Amino acid sequence: MILSDAIYTGKTEIKNIIFDWGGVITDLHFDASKTAFHDLGLFIFDEKVPFDPLNKIFIPLEIGRISAGEFRDNLRKLSSKLLSDEMIDQAWNAMLGALPVERWKLLESTRYRYRTFLLSNTNAIHLEYYSRYLEGIYGTYGYVHLFEKAYFSFELHLRKPNRDIFEFVLEDSRLMAEETLLIDDSLENIESALKVGLQAIHLKKPRTLVDLFRFDSKKPV
Repeated sequence: MILSDAIYTGKTEIKNIIFDWGGVITDLHFDASKTAFHDLGLFIFDEKVPFDPLNKIFIPLEIGRISAGEFRDNLRKLSSKLLSDEMIDQAWNAMLGALPVERWKLLESTRYRYRTFLLSNTNAIHLEYYSRYLEGIYGTYGYVHLFEKAYFSFELHLRKPNRDIFEFVLEDSRLMAEETLLIDDSLENIESALKVGLQAIHLKKPRTLVDLFRFDSKKPV
């Protein structure tokens, strides 16, 4: 597979692609987690509640400042119900959508044409969930084999849209920014990547990842 000429119109040849995960490779359903947390007595996403869970609980988990156990314990303190690890994890993972087979095949094929990388704002709980999910669907544990290297915010202690995470990836994998394309569903991430010199495509619904590519007869598909 190769980038579609109708989608990528830049003048610089793309040699490397950095894929976002949630919202690009898989779909996200934030309202599903919101509803699931409500059912557990956790009304942390309601505007009327004077609490900032994003900065106090979720972002610390996402950048590895707190462990999965500390994350669960922090949520338990906010609920009057007795919550097991499994109950919390199920609510937290409810947002995670499927990985359609056409996107899986696309990732398998694009690595023959480009150096491909994964850069995801994620956490240990979501990573474990997806690894087991993919093992059940595609018979392989995890998805890092689809990329030359995978970068996760909770391991790097960095997160998008901060430019330092893009600079780290470029330096760590020795990539030229102008030859590297980021595909991400967040406009804020796109704008930050452009400031670092990356090429970028903002993937917005109803367009999907598959719509950005076409078959390349010269490469394996």
